[in-house]
Amino acid sequence: MISIPIKHELNNGRSIPSIGLGTATVKDKEQVKEVIRSAVLEHGYKHIDTARCYHNEELIGEALQSIFKEGKVQRGELFITTKIFNNEKKKGEIETILKDSLKRLQLDYVDLVLVHWPVGQFEKSTHKIVQTPLYETWAEFEACCNKGLCKSIGVSNFGVQLLLDLFTYCKIRPAVNQIEVHPYLAQVDLVKFCQSQGMIVEAYAPLGSFGTSGGRDWKDNVLEDKVIKELSEKYEKTPAQIVLNWGLKRNYVVLPKTVNKGRLGENIASGNFEMSVEDQDKITALNKNLRCFDMKTWESQNYLPIFA
Repeated sequence: MISIPIKHELNNGRSIPSIGLGTATVKDKEQVKEVIRSAVLEHGYKHIDTARCYHNEELIGEALQSIFKEGKVQRGELFITTKIFNNEKKKGEIETILKDSLKRLQLDYVDLVLVHWPVGQFEKSTHKIVQTPLYETWAEFEACCNKGLCKSIGVSNFGVQLLLDLFTYCKIRPAVNQIEVHPYLAQVDLVKFCQSQGMIVEAYAPLGSFGTSGGRDWKDNVLEDKVIKELSEKYEKTPAQIVLNWGLKRNYVVLPKTVNKGRLGENIASGNFEMSVEDQDKITALNKNLRCFDMKTWESQNYLPIFA
């Protein structure tokens, strides 16, 4: 059996909780307030993940302040992440952008800020990519870290080639690579590479997705997979708990998203049981290299095949 850590140590000595709450698409004011308060106060979540482009930083900030004012949880007990697109800036603007996020979140610092996607912006009129060099963006992230605006910096949606390039010029190595990982996109090689380089992997969409998501019609429901359902019955756990447990056993952070109070409790309890290595391997074998979130399906990015 493989034990599941409650926290992981980052490459700068700080720690990050192994289960966090994803908040993409959660924008309703009352819903945001309710889910944040329930997650933190009722279920013990210590890790909240957001981004500028989720357009909910202000609502999360309000929810956090209501919690802090009650004195039940202190700021230092929580790990808050936000993200900035590489195309959201001109040279020298990252600090201003991050300060804007901090203002919306009503925080003096975030625990982690990520380069959300390593791409620029398409100009629809010319179909040209307006790309800020990544080395410029990263240097500004490092400056923000040195000024205490963020405790750690990292990346998201980066492959091995981009990481190798980043390693050649960075003064502060990325602490995290947040990527899509679930049984239908196991990302075995990328996960192993990141971990071999001292980076923590965070899995977004760790349960997969279904319905309309990421710009396309997604029909493959991980939670309805025969293997997952069989293991759910075997261990007397929900399919979501089986999938999250698999991710936790692979030694990365999982960021499930839900606004359902019952599922908040189920998800945070996903590490409280042990699956055999054989059953873990059965789940890994479900890999189809099937992405939910891929820019090649996004009209806004001119269907850019970033993962090609």
